[in-house]
Amino acid sequence: MLTAAEAADHLGVKLGTLYAYVSRGWLKSYRRKVGRQALYRKADVEALRGLVAPERGRRARSLPDASSWVTVAQPKEAGESPAPGVIVTESAISSIQESRLAYRGYPIEQLVSNASFEEICLLLWTGERSVAGDVARLRVEIARAKLPNPVAASLAALGADAAPLLRLSAMMPSLAALEKRGAPLSSEARAQLIIAMLPLGLAHRGRVLISADGGTAERLMKSVAETSGAQWEIAALNRVLVACAEHEMNASTFAARVVASTGADLYASVLAAVCSLSGPIHGGACDRIERMFADIEAGTRIDDYLDSVRREHRLVPGFGHTIYPEGDPRAVLLQDAAAAIARRKGRALYDTALKIESAVWKVERLRPNLDFYLTVCTRMLGFPRGIPAAIFAVGRAAGWIAHAIEQYADNRLIRPRMRYRGAPLRNWE
Repeated sequence: MLTAAEAADHLGVKLGTLYAYVSRGWLKSYRRKVGRQALYRKADVEALRGLVAPERGRRARSLPDASSWVTVAQPKEAGESPAPGVIVTESAISSIQESRLAYRGYPIEQLVSNASFEEICLLLWTGERSVAGDVARLRVEIARAKLPNPVAASLAALGADAAPLLRLSAMMPSLAALEKRGAPLSSEARAQLIIAMLPLGLAHRGRVLISADGGTAERLMKSVAETSGAQWEIAALNRVLVACAEHEMNASTFAARVVASTGADLYASVLAAVCSLSGPIHGGACDRIERMFADIEAGTRIDDYLDSVRREHRLVPGFGHTIYPEGDPRAVLLQDAAAAIARRKGRALYDTALKIESAVWKVERLRPNLDFYLTVCTRMLGFPRGIPAAIFAVGRAAGWIAHAIEQYADNRLIRPRMRYRGAPLRNWE
């Protein structure tokens, strides 16, 4: 076994680079039974040295410095299957370890049960729990927010039938242009403005109800579902928003960080994230789930629907997640929320969801993911068709903003590399 100093010396790197190798999974550290000093197996260090040690003035195996932002595949341990993703940076915002999700170290189960969405926004943006006064001020700003006339005009130009995610996208450049006409805002003020504005872009027929108190869940219920909502409904929607708020480096979050790394503002980062989310493989899952429910409600038998999916070599919408092979913990939490809603609003949709879940598990051995029960909850709460994906975007905006702010704090341009697989060098002449 080697100490950190000995391992770093053996690799010819600084201690900070050694620790970065550990955080990225390239090297495993071990703790002594007494004390806190980390130790490293000499065999592991030797194996890594073969990848990173300089030879003849260049890297023998082309593994980049751990301090770089180049995309690097995660190496696998002996006997393990290849990792499903790549590591591009370190982050203190959220973690997924052994299928357990945490925001800033707090388990998602505790946050969904006990925290408001506004508390989660401030937790993700600042890194720590905020005092009650800060949370109250954010809720007041959300409750009293009004849609500026230029932003309202840009939404009106899209037409009443524009897709909800398109409406959210259109708001960002309008807000950016509006800010340029006045004093520049701080990142914190921009973050709060974006969170306050997003629900207004989804208001049904442009109807925005202003109140003196409330938060994002209340605003969505009043302006989108067009109901004041009972306290239990507000609490249920709040749980949905918290569950959606953050999920490490997914496609839309990566898009937000790449744009932030260029120095672009928060509006541009959120715009990039929403555009990424609009793709059918990412945010489009909710729309496919709604179509599945519509087909089944119209008379299609569940078994017949699953047979058609298999014949077309497709996954059942809302099922399976590469990060959670044993099941998405967020889906479990939202299934509990859906069960609570069903007790008050009627069980028809919830019972159909349970039958679909049972049939998919029997045939495909797949568990539902967040999108499935997000769609069930929002539809049972009275939101119109097409809105579940947009509600996901409103919740996830908290995480997008947090990642952009973190990127600004210690910025390097994110510039991944590619492995070329084309024609060899050749002459044009």
